[in-house]
Amino acid sequence: MATLAVILTQPPYGNQSASEGIEFALASTNYGHECSVFFVGTGVLQLMSNQQPTEQKNHAKQLKVMPLYDIDHCYACAVSLLKHNVSVDSAAIDIQPLTPEELSNTLANFDHTVTF
Repeated sequence: MATLAVILTQPPYGNQSASEGIEFALASTNYGHECSVFFVGTGVLQLMSNQQPTEQKNHAKQLKVMPLYDIDHCYACAVSLLKHNVSVDSAAIDIQPLTPEELSNTLANFDHTVTF
């Protein structure tokens, strides 16, 4: 089984990239891939639990179904969390913050990496 890292770098709204990244991660498990999700840069804004979009899918709700698809490992860049004032405790899902060095080392362990 191949391991897959999906890196989400886009804010939740404004374009389809963030939504497509989540959908890609969810779909990848249907093909036998072991998937983990990484939130980097403005992608950490997807973790905010108080989202109330009017015309797009609610990313927080999409993220909460990831365990149903066997996506159990979610990580976030600690620097990005601080920069965008997103707290681990208030995130919509359980995440493990990683320093840039830890992030790089963790990503090196995956067979494939896809960035959205």
